[in-house]
Amino acid sequence: MTDLRIPSKEQCIKILEKYNTPTNIIQHCLLVTEISENFCFKIKQINNKLVIAGAMLHDIGRSVDHSILHAIKGVKILAQENLDQRILSIVKRHIGTGINKEEAVKLGLPNEDYIPITREEVLVSYSDNLAYGSKRCSFEEVLEQFISKFGENSQVVEGFYKQRKIVEEMLMSD
Repeated sequence: MTDLRIPSKEQCIKILEKYNTPTNIIQHCLLVTEISENFCFKIKQINNKLVIAGAMLHDIGRSVDHSILHAIKGVKILAQENLDQRILSIVKRHIGTGINKEEAVKLGLPNEDYIPITREEVLVSYSDNLAYGSKRCSFEEVLEQFISKFGENSQVVEGFYKQRKIVEEMLMSD
């Protein structure tokens, strides 16, 4: 069953606290949620409740792991909570700007694609990239960080441009 449960923002905070998610991570999740909500107000064809729950819970895996594996750990944690599978998919695919199978293997992730597919997955991943800790960043600031860290022609930079284009198309099409 796909549509089990989509928790409210308050219920998400309780879930984060239940798994001892550090306060700074909860603050980050609140910022990502705020950024996501700002986009949702302007996009008609999106599941706001799903975006909010996904944004709130996207980093729950950081309660046990601060590496890239936090996404996988987060999915395992949330699988115990009987939540809508689409939330687990947002958590799994929010890392970076989307990671293909080949990159996943190099990074020590299970051999799967971690590329956001749905509007909700893309929006949460993009919003997460616009939040550095509890600081909101512009596209240009994040792009500059990604270029200096990964190189101008990296998959990360390419993925970030793709995410922005998809979000802009969502904003314009609705």
